Amino acid sequence: MILDERSGSLAHPQPVLAAPAPAYAYEMNPPSASGTNAQQSSNRDSISRDISRTPSPTPSENDLLNGVRKKVSWKNRIRLYLTLAVLVAIVVLIEAFHDDIIKALRPATDWLHATTGGWLIPIVVLMALSFPPLFGHEIVVILCGAVWGLGEGFGIVAAGTILGETCTYFVFQYCCGVRGKNWEMKNMAYGTLAHVIRDGGLLIAIVVRFSALPAHFTTAVFATCGMPLWVFLLATVVALPKQLALVYIGKAFESGDKTSDTVLG
Repeated sequence: MILDERSGSLAHPQPVLAAPAPAYAYEMNPPSASGTNAQQSSNRDSISRDISRTPSPTPSENDLLNGVRKKVSWKNRIRLYLTLAVLVAIVVLIEAFHDDIIKALRPATDWLHATTGGWLIPIVVLMALSFPPLFGHEIVVILCGAVWGLGEGFGIVAAGTILGETCTYFVFQYCCGVRGKNWEMKNMAYGTLAHVIRDGGLLIAIVVRFSALPAHFTTAVFATCGMPLWVFLLATVVALPKQLALVYIGKAFESGDKTSDTVLG
């Protein structure tokens, strides 16, 4: 108790209140409101500059943007010309000697037609030939038309094509998907192609399937670019009339006449 000198009565001691701790952990005067706003504005400007800043283009991107094309070596040119010459020669020989080819394959085609379950053999062969860089898919399709006719032959070809392309899709998706993503980041042309294929959806897939590009090569590109499975399957089914034309040619070769009256009759 403390004696109050003025009133002569006892007075209760006043509690000592502790000063509140500063709101800032550092031993500096807290910044004013104007200083805080200025600092926040500066931070926002710095962040926006960091976000808007793009990395420098790679040498391949510079070449693509400036229209610079790499020169093709003479070795690659000769290889390309030889490949085209061989393909043209094969087409000309098949067209010129198609009757002799059908007669030479007659024993094999008769055996396939007479064997129980022989229709499974071209399906397995078509599935195996769906993996690039193998080729010969068209020859098997023509033989299916020559052996089983237009209706059954097209059914066999459709089954082999869908199963083979689906297997190719899954193999390239799981084995080359990571490499494809890395290539997108390094190669601007491939990255642009992958972007167009993903954003183009079903329409782009159908257009590419109907193009002159080999089907199994486009399947590999679709898988590595991340095209959805349902889009790929639907585009494959829609593009099956391309195979129907080859089956029709095989039926025409087998009948010995290329007119629609003989083939369809």
